[in-house]
Amino acid sequence: MFKSIQQRLLLRYPLLWNTKIVPLGALLLALNLCFFILGFAINGISFEDTHRNFFDFDATLVLLSIVISLLVLILWLVNYFKNNLLKSFYPTTKYHVFKEWGLIFLLCFGLTSPIFWYNLGKETRYRSYFSREELEKRCATLRAGSFFVDGSYTYHETDEAVVVEEALVADTVEVDSVETNIEAQNYFMYRGKKYKKTSLLNKNVNSYTIFDEKSDSLAIEKLKLWLVTQQKDSLKKLFTDYLKIVKEHQLEANINADEWLTLINDYPLFEKSHTIGPRLTNDEYYPTMYNNQTVVRDTIDRYIARDKTGTEQEFYKYYVPEKHLNFNYDRMADAHEDPDINLETLIIPVYFALGLSLLILSFRVTSGRSWLIGLIAVIILNIVLGICSVIISSSYTYGIGYCIVFVIVSVLFFNTVGQNRTKGYSGVVLNLFLWLLPGVIPIFYLLIHSYLTLQYNAINSVNLHNLKHYKYAQWMENHVFEINWMNIFLLSLVLFFIGKKIRLWRGIAEA
Repeated sequence: MFKSIQQRLLLRYPLLWNTKIVPLGALLLALNLCFFILGFAINGISFEDTHRNFFDFDATLVLLSIVISLLVLILWLVNYFKNNLLKSFYPTTKYHVFKEWGLIFLLCFGLTSPIFWYNLGKETRYRSYFSREELEKRCATLRAGSFFVDGSYTYHETDEAVVVEEALVADTVEVDSVETNIEAQNYFMYRGKKYKKTSLLNKNVNSYTIFDEKSDSLAIEKLKLWLVTQQKDSLKKLFTDYLKIVKEHQLEANINADEWLTLINDYPLFEKSHTIGPRLTNDEYYPTMYNNQTVVRDTIDRYIARDKTGTEQEFYKYYVPEKHLNFNYDRMADAHEDPDINLETLIIPVYFALGLSLLILSFRVTSGRSWLIGLIAVIILNIVLGICSVIISSSYTYGIGYCIVFVIVSVLFFNTVGQNRTKGYSGVVLNLFLWLLPGVIPIFYLLIHSYLTLQYNAINSVNLHNLKHYKYAQWMENHVFEINWMNIFLLSLVLFFIGKKIRLWRGIAEA
């Protein structure tokens, strides 16, 4: 089938025939589809997991995709470079070079994007478990439940400077007064009452990316209100819903909703609430870890025993599988709210494809000798600019040098085309022009951002947000994504017009 298609393309569309766009496009489409299916198939969520596995299969697939892409690239280039319409002076249209680059770019994108499609398949699998609405509901339940599970406490700022100052002038202040102030730091106020910082009311929650800080704060406030007003029905319903999720995923908890409520409800101070573990085991037990007098071992809600391997572990007497649920629901929440695969990460394979396509196009329109000399020239240029940057110790050196070289190269190339001179070393110049072109806008971005940063850093101002230079720098940082896509669009536009010049350049005598 492909053979007959290629024969028709040879007669009607020689450019499509020469680039092998049909057979190679079909192969790359199948390759990327396989990686997407693979990402979807092997990345199911196991609720037995509490962390990423040590053996990361994703790294293996990255290596595999690189090997496959390199093999396909080599086989394609061998066939692609057999016939060159430009070097054979075959009649072409004025936009032939741009069209050829466009086809090369599409094929290069197919070569550089298998991992992108693999990760897209993985995140699609994560999103397939629950709709966003259902996931928000479940995460809200798990977030609230984590408040009553062993975890961190809220930090309350205190006026420590005052306490230190009072301690320094202890000769004029009663010692009891200083101790009272220090002791006060161990408490916080809530609704007009004083509670210890180790009280259950001071607990944090395990948040999810699907919620913002304000939502977390409101959720914590609601849970505190339930406790101090003793809304036991609401608490019991929360624990029941939490344990339903536990049961649905076939996980284990050794308490029920009534027991959970009884264990944590040390009204009114909540200082002696029992500790509910986030899983059965806490950590490997080392007797020396409790030698420090500030670390006291909990003998009420924890016990020491040996696990199946004979290792001494610290176990919780009461536990729910919070670590299992938090780890896996966090992955699902990330896939919905903050996916790794989006238009911002798409820029990575696009830039790789852009660079590779320009390398291939430059070899296509010039010669192997010019291409190799150009490559050596680029390496030397970067070494020289790097050395100059170190010697001058300026953040502008590399960027300014890059722009100067690009201007010189552009003038030399257009001068050769405009005056219809012999080519000479203009093939090397053309290669340099094509390779330096994608970096012009990023270099300008770095130069402008460096200038703005130096300007507002030079001003000794506490309120940076009111400085003009700071605002501009922040705007640039917040729009890196748009600037990168603008760079690709403008580069394509330049190649659209430069393609005609390259075609004219090909008709100039060699010497």
